[in-house]
Amino acid sequence: MQYTITPGEKGKLEVKVDVPKAAFNEAYDKAVEALAKDVKVSGFRPGHVPRDVVEGQIGTGRILNEAANSLVTKHLGEIFEKEGIVPIVSPKIAVEALSLDSPFTFVASLIQRPKVKLGDWKAIKVKKVTVKPVADEDIEQSIKNIFEAWKKQKSSQKPETGDQDEEKSGKFIYDAHGNRIPVKEEEKSDESKIDDEFAKAVGARDLAHLKELVKKDLEAIVADQSENKLEEELFDSLLALGEVEVPDILVDDELNRIMVRLNQELERQGKKVEDFLREENTTMDAMRAKWRPQAEKNVKTTLIMDEIGKQEKIQVSKEELENAFKGVDESKLSAQQKVDFQQYIAVSLFQAKTLDLVKKTVTAA
Repeated sequence: MQYTITPGEKGKLEVKVDVPKAAFNEAYDKAVEALAKDVKVSGFRPGHVPRDVVEGQIGTGRILNEAANSLVTKHLGEIFEKEGIVPIVSPKIAVEALSLDSPFTFVASLIQRPKVKLGDWKAIKVKKVTVKPVADEDIEQSIKNIFEAWKKQKSSQKPETGDQDEEKSGKFIYDAHGNRIPVKEEEKSDESKIDDEFAKAVGARDLAHLKELVKKDLEAIVADQSENKLEEELFDSLLALGEVEVPDILVDDELNRIMVRLNQELERQGKKVEDFLREENTTMDAMRAKWRPQAEKNVKTTLIMDEIGKQEKIQVSKEELENAFKGVDESKLSAQQKVDFQQYIAVSLFQAKTLDLVKKTVTAA
């Protein structure tokens, strides 16, 4: 077997493979032998049917295809391992000629996972922003915002008839994370005052407890903002250091994920996509064009982080996977869904462990 590799732009490759006549005839013989096991002919034991009878029963076309498929799988696997090629999607196979007693030639067109050139990322130093304590005035302002939203909700409610639960009647407001806070109708509060009764109406024990809850909420938000800023600076530094040519197919996939997340957020807000586009005076094509640079940046960052994880030999243990699966009802998943979900969890854990290592390494005191 001989092969040539012709590279194209953005990870495109063409692999041409030439198989000698003798090797193809051998593959054909093996295909006949394998297929003969399922051929049943009166007067012959299974597996002992003469070759010409097998060919007549099955057809030489099918046998030729089986031989070709076996050679394509075998030789591409060998070439990919030797050359370090990792296809992003299944290769497209084109066969030049397919007949017995002739050489066999095929061309595999594919897009390979891009290779990352990475400099000394451990020399990067990113300073973590000191998280400022949540001030009393921030807590007071947040409670005022909750109070105003609560009053607006109360004033907009129409009298209900019959026995309806809080979910159906819509008696709730949202906190800073978008979580629903039920409004207890039985609690009577002076709607002009922020007091214990108001606090009880939005789910706290009293006003002091509500302040504690709001403080914890604001502290979590501030901590998240600080961590997000650290990661943003870190990723920008890695992007400046690493070199990688991103295939369009990966950018398109990431762009689709961005659009899905946008749709989910609009659904959470009770909006339709067409209404959002009209409000923004734009189109879906324009939105995709706007977000494409960000999608490419996301893919580059992921590829660079994956390369770091590979270099640092990050491993996900069986125990970590099992812990991640706790609480998941696998009985509702098909066999393929289980495999896909396991792969997703493994990749997510790998990326999280890599990010944690990188942050610990480059974060300045």
